[in-house]
Amino acid sequence: MSNNDHFQQAYLQMQEALKNGSLRRDLQGRRSQDNKQRAFAEKEIEFDDRGRKIPRPMFLRPEDIAKGKDYDVEKVLYTTLGLQPGEPPRRITRDDILAFQDNILLLKDQYKKGITIQNIINLSLADDIQRANEQIYLAVPLSRKSGLVHFLTNAGPNSKVQNHHVEVEFTNFTSVVFDIKKEAISTVKNRLANGKIRFECDCERHTFWYRYMATIGGYCLGRHEGGFPKVRNPHLSGVACKHVLRVAKWITSPAGIQYLKKQVEADRKKQVGARYKLSDAQINDQISQQVEDLQNGMSKPIVSNIQKAEQEMMRRAEKVAKRHFAKQMKEIKALENKMHKLMVQSRLEAVIHTLNKDKQSQAKRMADLWVRNEISQDDFDIYMRGLNAK
Repeated sequence: MSNNDHFQQAYLQMQEALKNGSLRRDLQGRRSQDNKQRAFAEKEIEFDDRGRKIPRPMFLRPEDIAKGKDYDVEKVLYTTLGLQPGEPPRRITRDDILAFQDNILLLKDQYKKGITIQNIINLSLADDIQRANEQIYLAVPLSRKSGLVHFLTNAGPNSKVQNHHVEVEFTNFTSVVFDIKKEAISTVKNRLANGKIRFECDCERHTFWYRYMATIGGYCLGRHEGGFPKVRNPHLSGVACKHVLRVAKWITSPAGIQYLKKQVEADRKKQVGARYKLSDAQINDQISQQVEDLQNGMSKPIVSNIQKAEQEMMRRAEKVAKRHFAKQMKEIKALENKMHKLMVQSRLEAVIHTLNKDKQSQAKRMADLWVRNEISQDDFDIYMRGLNAK
């Protein structure tokens, strides 16, 4: 199938979805199904041919990863970490757990207030960007409530469904609405289109590859995921699926910035926090404009900034290295204190049997000062020689 055929298919998918209507209920239905499937998986059971329940450990949970080198490999779990594509998963080892910890540290607490769209694009996998450019052509906002916007995109050519739902929360939206200064285009562009967002998509790529990352990274919207993607994405690489990437690209486009400006104006003039829906005519105008841009070659491809991506990964790696260094220094200090106490105890034991009770008490007091580093080793030795000479 040619790219033009893919584009025509995408256009028909969007038109069919709009004709059917009830798109928000469609999203809620998919979320409900996802929650049911996740709830069943949480039971960690399966059934044999006779319908009997069989324990089936599935998830690598935070408490498992937290054990680190003390992980007892009590669960029969598998991973693809370090394997070539196509190789079957292997059993998880303690070394894997330590590698998972390092991968988590690279993400943890990085984006407590959201992640920028440019970071999403820069840190996404090349495969996801390529699929977004070649398969996902259209993204339109359907409705908004405060800073939460519901988008619809077409689906890929081999998808099980005709469209996908992406929701994006602009974390600065309310502050822009209540800003005493008039919302200029530059403000909307800098604080919203280029500001922090949280997001989710109803596709399997987001569910099984990226939802866990969004959860620990601080930019998750919707259901939080606690199961480490040990088979699908053990390296915790990438950020977003092709549908989110297409939405991200639209948000930073002139049409996206104009849309956001109008939404800020709506909340300033009307009821704040109400749900605002685009009419069918407005949605079709959005689609028509994107179609026209595609046909005229005006639609720019999604391109990541490799240099910025490398800088971001270096920043993360340096932060992790500092944590590791601080932890190692703490362990070394603890070991030094332990050896220090053993040295004091050894010296005391060597002389204490030669002292009377009064001198033993004095020696112990001085040893306690030495352990707390309130006196030097030389001072302690001089005192002990003087005590022995009395």
